[in-house]
Amino acid sequence: MDSAAPRLPVDAEGRRPAFFAEDGVDQLVTMVLELATELWVLRERVFVIEAVADRHGLPLKAEVETYAISEAERAKLEGMRVTMMGQLFRTLNRDHRPVDADGKA
Repeated sequence: MDSAAPRLPVDAEGRRPAFFAEDGVDQLVTMVLELATELWVLRERVFVIEAVADRHGLPLKAEVETYAISEAERAKLEGMRVTMMGQLFRTLNRDHRPVDADGKA
C-alpha cells in the first residue's frame, strides 16, 4: 500500500441497516462475517507463503511445526490479539437500527 495514500475510516458514520428483528443478531452476524473474512485472508496468505517457500526449496511447513515462540514474540502476538478482538467487537458499539428507504431510522 502506498504510504502517501489517504487512510479510509474503518467505520462509516450514521445508522446501519438492520436485517433481523433483534439488534444482537445483526451484531453477531456481522462479527461472524468479519471473522470469516479474516480467516480466509489468512488461509490464502499461508497457502501462498508455503507455496513460495516450497518453490525455493525451503522446508517451511516442517519448521513452522517445530518453531518455539520467544517471550518477545509472545508479547507481540498478545498485542496483535488484543487489537484484533477490539476490531471484532467494535460492532457492539454500532447502532444497528432499521432504516427506511430515505435512510431515516
